[in-house]
Amino acid sequence: MSPDQYCQDKAAQSGSSFYYSFLFLPPEKRRAITALYAYCREVDDVVDECSDADIARAKLAWWRQEIAGTFAGTAQHPVAKALIPVVRRFELPQARFHEIIDGMAMDLQYNRYPDFATLQWYCYRVAGAVGLMAAQIFGYRDPATLRYAENLGTAFQLTNIIRDLGAHLHRRRG
Repeated sequence: MSPDQYCQDKAAQSGSSFYYSFLFLPPEKRRAITALYAYCREVDDVVDECSDADIARAKLAWWRQEIAGTFAGTAQHPVAKALIPVVRRFELPQARFHEIIDGMAMDLQYNRYPDFATLQWYCYRVAGAVGLMAAQIFGYRDPATLRYAENLGTAFQLTNIIRDLGAHLHRRRG
């Protein structure tokens, strides 16, 4: 299986409607946004599927190294390999990939966010940073688009949190 096929399968298996919207993009942008989305799924799965926080932290640290490998052209994971031409072609900054990992690490640190500023910082890291990279992939022209992309990503994340609130509360009671 090629790295691009792995990313496509990862995105399709997520059950998200985002994947279907990608199908309408030109091939180069579709491959790029699918690889970015697969990366987000991979690092999110680390936190969601790992019951031991220390193991999850170790896996996130591994992903940090893998992102460094992506930018050096030496990545090993299929998603990171698929990202190699993407980060070059669309000039995606390495720091944004690390911001996403930082956000996932916040999931290990907080069970409940102490204030809205901290929650907003989390939302920026796990979704606003993604919005900024998506804007680069889509080829924005107006610099105001970046602020909109960041805010839209944050809004999506807040919506996800509100949507999942009932399930989280039910699990804590159960």
